[in-house]
Amino acid sequence: MAVRRWLPIVLGMLMVLVLGIIALAGSCAYVVRQQVAVTTAASANDYEREAAVILKRFAGVAPIVVSGPAGPEMSRKVLAERRRRGGTVANLHVLVFSARERTLVRLTVPMWFLRLSPDGRIDINRDEVGLDNLRLSIEDVESAGPGPLFLRKSDQSRVLVWTE
Repeated sequence: MAVRRWLPIVLGMLMVLVLGIIALAGSCAYVVRQQVAVTTAASANDYEREAAVILKRFAGVAPIVVSGPAGPEMSRKVLAERRRRGGTVANLHVLVFSARERTLVRLTVPMWFLRLSPDGRIDINRDEVGLDNLRLSIEDVESAGPGPLFLRKSDQSRVLVWTE
């Protein structure tokens, strides 16, 4: 008798839990979708125009990530200079043009969302971006203040990552 009373309660709790998980996944997907904009049939000129406007706002501010002999690496000198300059950072932005797919992708990620990373690092491992083994700490990105983080141009893609 006692088992029959608890069965509807347990099933009801499981149903609420499953519906909560579905609602959470749906709201996360919605938030992410609102932060990504993809333009198809784009050209390198579209990227260049947009990147020029962005870089003009940060005239004289060097990117933190530079190309080294073993690939992209963080410049401690630039990071120290930018830390002295200071400033607060609210968002990480990524602008990527892929010549192969003829798309221009804009991504904005709020810093509060990046802080949820379990190891406190930003990991951007995409062929178009080219930061294969570079893992930036969120603390370094925030302490550097607003400005470009990474800029790369190749025949296949163009990438600009910056913070504001």
